[in-house]
Amino acid sequence: MPPRSISAVIADDHPVIQLAVKATLSEIPTMQVAATCSSGKELFAALETLQPDLIVTDFTMERSQGNDDGLRLLHRLRQLRPDTPIVVFTMLTNGGLLTRMTEMGVDAIVGKHEAPGILRQICIDVLSGKGQRLSPGIAARLSSAGALPGRGASPLSPREIEVVRMFATGSTVTQIAGYLHRSLATVATQKRSAMRKLNVTSNADLVTYARDNGLT
Repeated sequence: MPPRSISAVIADDHPVIQLAVKATLSEIPTMQVAATCSSGKELFAALETLQPDLIVTDFTMERSQGNDDGLRLLHRLRQLRPDTPIVVFTMLTNGGLLTRMTEMGVDAIVGKHEAPGILRQICIDVLSGKGQRLSPGIAARLSSAGALPGRGASPLSPREIEVVRMFATGSTVTQIAGYLHRSLATVATQKRSAMRKLNVTSNADLVTYARDNGLT
């Protein structure tokens, strides 16, 4: 009897990255890429009809009405597909967010700057049920930031981090409130709290912090 084929769905808003991930996964025996998606909205639409064995997704993607990315995307994915391995393929370097991802139950995190073979092997590992995996680059980042799972890595709460990330990528406080389904007052308070904790007094300094800590 031939080995059972396995399928994957890829989500990334950069076509070149989509192609690179597809080529990498296609080197896994019996692997078939069932769909490539450019946004959270496309990913969830694909999952309405597909039952993949693996989901490989970016963390930061295009945000608009009806689109999810970031922690909200991962939370929805885990609720929708609690038993499907999720591999996050990301440029993110912020220790707080990386730690939060591990706590949310993603199966692996791999840095986009790392060799394709690392992504391929980690996907094989999670499909084999070998537990949560971190690529060498991600593990080193968490270690250097004092952000190993179970330990704090940022003075900001996950909700504050998400507000700072979205603000630094160009969203207004009003847009963030609508996207996260929080009140305008709540988001404004979270932004002020983040600035106070970081000891920054201007929006420009907040954006600089986000850039320097891999949030954008």
